[in-house]
Amino acid sequence: MLDARAIRADRRTVRVLHVDDNRSILDLTAAFPDRELADVSVTSETTPDDALSRLETESFDCVVSEYEMSGRSGLELFEAIREDHPLLPFVLYTGKGSEEIASQAVNAGVTGYFQKGGPDQQRRLANRVRQAAEKYHTRIEADRYSTVLRALDYPIYVVDETGVFSYVNDAMVELTGYEREEIIGASTDIIKDDEAVAAAERELGDILSHEGPDTTQFYVDVVPKDGDPIPCRDHMAVLPYEGEEFRGSVGILRNVCEEVSREETLERRERELERKTRAMDEAPVGITITDPSREDNPMIYVNGRFVEMTGYPRSDSIDENCRFLQGPETDEQSVNELRQAIDTGEATTVEIKNYRRDGEPFWNRVSISPLLSEDGEAESWVGFQRDITAYKNRERELERQNDRLERFAGIVSHDLRSPMSVAAGRIELAKAEGEADRAANLDAALDALDRMDTIVDDTLTLARQGDTVGEPETVSLSSVAEECWRTTETDDGSIEVAGDLRFRADPDRLRNLVENLLGNAIEHGGERVTVRIGALDDGFYIADDGPGIDEAERESVFDPGHTSAEDGTGFGLAIVNEIAEAHGWTVSIGDAEVGGARFEIRDVTTV
Repeated sequence: MLDARAIRADRRTVRVLHVDDNRSILDLTAAFPDRELADVSVTSETTPDDALSRLETESFDCVVSEYEMSGRSGLELFEAIREDHPLLPFVLYTGKGSEEIASQAVNAGVTGYFQKGGPDQQRRLANRVRQAAEKYHTRIEADRYSTVLRALDYPIYVVDETGVFSYVNDAMVELTGYEREEIIGASTDIIKDDEAVAAAERELGDILSHEGPDTTQFYVDVVPKDGDPIPCRDHMAVLPYEGEEFRGSVGILRNVCEEVSREETLERRERELERKTRAMDEAPVGITITDPSREDNPMIYVNGRFVEMTGYPRSDSIDENCRFLQGPETDEQSVNELRQAIDTGEATTVEIKNYRRDGEPFWNRVSISPLLSEDGEAESWVGFQRDITAYKNRERELERQNDRLERFAGIVSHDLRSPMSVAAGRIELAKAEGEADRAANLDAALDALDRMDTIVDDTLTLARQGDTVGEPETVSLSSVAEECWRTTETDDGSIEVAGDLRFRADPDRLRNLVENLLGNAIEHGGERVTVRIGALDDGFYIADDGPGIDEAERESVFDPGHTSAEDGTGFGLAIVNEIAEAHGWTVSIGDAEVGGARFEIRDVTTV
């Protein structure tokens, strides 16, 4: 019986045809994997003739057969199958084994030979079936791709991760003049000089960089076995890989010195190949093809990445103009640029805000280009679309940080000027005055230096709040409030925590926000101020019973440097606002029930 527990197929169901004239063995074999696994399917037949009939209408990944059966033996069945299915794995699994049968099986070329036995033998059989099925699929895929590559007219090569050739097609052999066996396993300098090797390595490095292109084109001189160097254009890309495991590169060469008599044929084939290649569904960018001969220039093809990026299935995209991706914040100027390019038949690239099927906006870098017919008319348009939302967000964050730095520079230069002047003046007086007045002047200078130190520390703290917040964690409002109150100089003030709220936040940034609001309440509310902290539907509030904040000043209190205290830096509430914005929250100021200030933080993600 097949022990299906050991059979696995990484990405597809393994279909096994089991042939045995013992019905009880067949039933037991079929029942076990169907009950235990979803990736193995066993089909049973009791006669070799029925098995052959089954193979005429269905495909299988492996055949497991008894040797001794009525009508014809297992080896005779193998010979019959091999005529139409020469690659299909065939395992002989017999209850009547002998060295003679084993020798016949091996000489005939069966995939494996096993005698029926207990669980260990069944496990060995299952492992052999799994291995044979995987090898069978790999062989089929390899043959399929090799057939495609051999059919192409352009020289094609594959270089592995160590820098040696692992594949070349017939056109590549013809171009270089080397035998295939001479090229395979050789480094690339067999057909390139040192300068060309270095140039190819630079191009490959650009592709592998995080912000590099997916493919590259560059000129290279191919040095054949005999004769002068041949100028070519190399179209290079990396082989698909996961994680950091680079597997090598693939390239297509084009001889740019082809005879004029073949130029027209080559250009036509190149256009056809380019159109089909651009439409490959495995491309890492969104690809669309439109038909300008039809009304409204609808899309006639979208690839898988376009579907993934936009959320629209192919059925909702084909025969539609791509304007359905536009929304309320789509820039009309970018739309007009695309229309103008289509009207004039010119290629262009724009960055445009589009909308996914679920309504989420995203930034799309759209490049369109006409595919021309032999008479120069655009017979179709191809579009490449790349989601650059993360790039745009980084760009906006950089602009925001630059603005913040400019603003901080002005604040620091202004606010430091006064304490610097005081310190310098007091030191000069200390130098000129007698011993009795020197200490007082130096103390005043130290106070000014302390003031400068505070300004610098608060400025750095404020600058850092605009960075991306750390990994959010689930936090408790009451716990954070009580912890911050213990670490804040509260004089004779008191705190009331009204209820609790659990939400997601960067704990360190949240504590900084709460500490600044508590410090603001104590600074402006007096020694006996009472602070109240409580939950809202989508956030929380911190209120005090101090004098409050005039409505006319509520917008400006968040500006860096704004303060009403003689010794304040004016950065505390600016820090609060920066931390809230970094979390995606909003901060507003109102009146507390007892007449003081009430700060409300909303748009918080509660749990």
